[in-house]
Amino acid sequence: MKAWLEILRPFNCLMAAAASIIGLLIAGGRDLETGALIFLAVFLVTGAGNAVNDYYDREIDRVNRPGRPIPSGRISPRGAMAWSSVLFLSGCVLAALVNQICLAIGILNSLLLFFYARNLKATPLAGNVCVAYLTGSTFIFGGAAFGLEGIYSNFVPFSLSLLATMSREIAKDIEDLEGDRQGGARTLPILAGERVSSVLAAIFSLIAVALSFLAPFGTAYLAIVAVADLLLLWSTAKILKGDSSGAQKALKQGMAVALVAFLAGALQNLI
Repeated sequence: MKAWLEILRPFNCLMAAAASIIGLLIAGGRDLETGALIFLAVFLVTGAGNAVNDYYDREIDRVNRPGRPIPSGRISPRGAMAWSSVLFLSGCVLAALVNQICLAIGILNSLLLFFYARNLKATPLAGNVCVAYLTGSTFIFGGAAFGLEGIYSNFVPFSLSLLATMSREIAKDIEDLEGDRQGGARTLPILAGERVSSVLAAIFSLIAVALSFLAPFGTAYLAIVAVADLLLLWSTAKILKGDSSGAQKALKQGMAVALVAFLAGALQNLI
């Protein structure tokens, strides 16, 4: 049973589900039943995406991560695919219990997670955009419980998350440049060069900083998001200096602080 849970990468699922609850709170949601449905739907669909990703990465993982459930033999490839299918379906059923907009987003994200694992991961820039959208869409999914107005209220969290994730994805590709080149990959740094990619990553990060001040979430939000912005600016400086690894860490920390800022803003709006 442990392997079936492990292949979901529960911590990643929890973080995505937490972001969706913050999106729900930003939209004004207080209903516990709706919150539970939103949380579980995101947890299951995210877990399904991780499982199907491990299915398509199983040969690479035999070399790089032999301890994972599939290469270690604890879960068969067919079992992992069946498990992900059950999770995708379950997550979409829960989304349908919220409303039709949530169902549409759940289906769209499920398809993107599948095609990312199968095709888009190896496609220059498209894979980065897909991951960035999926990361930001957790806020949108939570807000969608209140229809289009709820989605609109999450525009800044969605956009900031998307932009910061794009910056981090490009930084990861820069860090993996030599290995990817030897493996025949066609990432943005390989096609456009490290310098162009670094500048683009920095631009995404700077736009995220600018957008962060547009959210009408009150003083608590502004105080906390200022810390997140400093980390994003630090990441910008690092990536322009060629420190892609340091930039990734700063971006990850900045995104975590921004999540706390959005939570503080959502709670302040509810008071």
